[in-house]
Amino acid sequence: MAATNILILTSLVLFNVLFIGRTVMLYCQSVKVWSIGTSKGTMLEKMLENILAPFLLLWNVLIILAVLQFSFLTDFVVYFAWLKYVGIILCYSGLAIFLWALLSFGKSWRIGIDEKTSNELITTGAFAYSRNPIFLFMDMYFAGIMLVFPNVIIIILALCSFIGIHFQILREEKFLIRKFGNKYIEYQQHTRRYF
Repeated sequence: MAATNILILTSLVLFNVLFIGRTVMLYCQSVKVWSIGTSKGTMLEKMLENILAPFLLLWNVLIILAVLQFSFLTDFVVYFAWLKYVGIILCYSGLAIFLWALLSFGKSWRIGIDEKTSNELITTGAFAYSRNPIFLFMDMYFAGIMLVFPNVIIIILALCSFIGIHFQILREEKFLIRKFGNKYIEYQQHTRRYF
């Protein structure tokens, strides 16, 4: 197995350990992390929110299959060896941001929009530099994988994820303005959506 494939597989394991580990840790502290499908919104918004878990599962499977070099994932649209290294750097930089964001969130981390819990607005740590560091991580990770395995299927899924993530960010911004009002609007003026 190529070194780049081992690095990508390791990044996938690290992502899952962070994601599942943090979810379980908070669950053990009686914090309900999973809020998918509990918020108000249009049918399209709820659909986008509800496909998160199946999408992440599919993404995991595709990465594993690409690492194992299944033929339908090795027909690359474009191939430049240096793009693999850029992709790996994006993946690991994103993972560092993800870890920092999870630590910055503390017990406030939720997957989805939690309209029932009254958490505080987090503006420190990773959130002092990006209003959406976890979504930034996801974009970086999907882009990195797309550069390492520039296959039509992975490119299409990555592009769909970019669009879905952006719509979820816009949806969450509306919710946060309703919940925190001027405090969030002021935060928006000082901290960028992504960087």
